[in-house]
Parts: sequence; structure tokens; C-alpha cells
Amino acid sequence: MSAQAKGLGAGPRSRFNSWLHHHRQSAYESLNKQLLTPISTLLTWLVLGISLALPATVLVALDNIDRLTAGVDRSTQFSLFLQADTEEAAAEDFVADLAQRSDVATATLIPADRALQEFAADTGLSAVVATLDDNPLPHTVVVRPIAMGAAALADLAAVFDRMPEVSQVVLDTRWIKRLISALEFGRRLTYAIGAMMLVGALLALANTIRLEIEARRAEIVVIKLIGASDGFARRPFLYTGLWYGIGGGVIASGLVFGLLWLLAPPVNELLRLYDSDKVLMGLGAIGALQLVLIGGAVGLMSAWQATAVHLRRVEPR
Repeated sequence: MSAQAKGLGAGPRSRFNSWLHHHRQSAYESLNKQLLTPISTLLTWLVLGISLALPATVLVALDNIDRLTAGVDRSTQFSLFLQADTEEAAAEDFVADLAQRSDVATATLIPADRALQEFAADTGLSAVVATLDDNPLPHTVVVRPIAMGAAALADLAAVFDRMPEVSQVVLDTRWIKRLISALEFGRRLTYAIGAMMLVGALLALANTIRLEIEARRAEIVVIKLIGASDGFARRPFLYTGLWYGIGGGVIASGLVFGLLWLLAPPVNELLRLYDSDKVLMGLGAIGALQLVLIGGAVGLMSAWQATAVHLRRVEPR
């Protein structure tokens, strides 16, 4: 750190260049020190990497489950019971309008007379049905939606229920609501566990930075004697935390990619056996970049916390 004091006494004209030079020098020296101790550096990277990788893997799995429900929903259909006074011609016009919707794959009208005949044939109550003066069954529209997620399917049911022509919408949405609740619970639980793991990693990194401050106490005392501020002394340790965090994020991305690579063949084969064209989706470049950025942020916060507490205790006597 002795070379880092260079430029402390420079005039205003060269202060920015000195500041920029110190940033470059701090970044380079911090990274170089970590690379010179590969074992301890790798262990620190692994601590943060595992803390990031576990919740990230669970979130990717939940996103895949949510995405795969769109394929399951292809077999879902609504039964729309129209108002009792609806004429068949009006029902046909209503079905034609439904078929034009972008979220409807098919819409089929089952006239009340045909519905009554099918009911009599299915139940064996033809004699009883023949005694009825009026048909108690309304016109029914069977709607098969396009492939969509569970939440969108529930929203579409609510849209149909608000239509004035519709008396009742029949769709078993209990499993959909259960799926939505389970996915939301899984996400919140993952966020909570991930936050706790990140706090643990942050404290571990802060302790590592504290040990480095203690190891370089003499250097810090010297630069403070010649007028360096706490910010000047803090800068190399901030870069140390940043490099630890970025390395942990890269390790986390590698762990997630590796785990999903191992799981992809059996999962894709299982989906194929269920006649699904879906495949297991991985983390992606954006997800990997997010992990690296989160790791870097955690590293910076750890270093800032450690230096804010411990640099104050290192003062010339």
C-alpha cells in the first residue's frame, strides 16, 4: 500500500488523476493479492457462490413449473351456461363473438334441446324427461382457451362470469388456486432463505475483510500519518470485497448451470413421455449476470461494513 500514498500532496489540478490512478491501482492490487492466495480465495468464493446458487436454483425450478403449466392448461375447458331466456340465434351470435377472442381457441354451442337429449341418454331417464313441459337446461357454450398460465386462466374465468349473457361459469379452479398459492409460497420461502444465506455470507466476507485490515494495520497507520483519509485507506478493501463478490457470483452461475445441465436430460425425457414440447429452461445470460451483480453488491456491502467499523480503530499513536 506504500505506493498508494503517491499523489496525496498534489495540487488541485492533478487530484482527479491521482484519484483515478489510486482506483486502478487498488483494483489491480486487490485482485492480484487474491490470485496469489488461490486456496483461501476459492474458499471465500465458494461460501458466497453456494449462498447465491441454492436460492437461484430453486427460483429457476419454480419459474419452470409456472411455465410448464401453460402446456397442462391445453386440456382445460369452460362450460358457460347462458341466461335461461337466451334465444338460440342470440346464443349462436354470442359464440361467434367468443371465437374471435385472442385468448379463445374454440367455442362450441350446445343447444338446450341437444343438452336435454344427451342428459336423458346418459342417465337413462328418457321417460322422465318426456314428461317435462319445459326444458330446464339452458344453452351451453363449451370454451377451450389457448395455452396460458394458471393465473391467466383464473382471470379469464372471471371475465366470462362478468358477461351479461352468461348465467354461470363452470371451471374447477381449486387446483389452479392451489398451484398459484404453492408457487407464491415457494418464491417467498426461497427469498427468505436466500436473504438469510446472503446475510451469513455478508458476515463471513466482512470477517475476511477485518482480518485483512488487521494484517495491514502497519501500512494503514503509515498512510494516515502522512495525511490519508479513511476513504483513501478504505478503497483497496472495497475492491477486495468487490472481487470476492464477483468471484462468488461467477461460482454461483457455474453451480446453477452445472446442476441444471445434470437435471435437463431426465426432466426433458419425462416431459416428452407426457407428450409435451416443453424443455427445462436454464438460468440464461441475464440470470447469470444478475447473480454476478448481486455477488458484487454483497461483496461491496461486506467490505464497507467491515471498514466502517474497523478502520476507525486503526489510528496512529
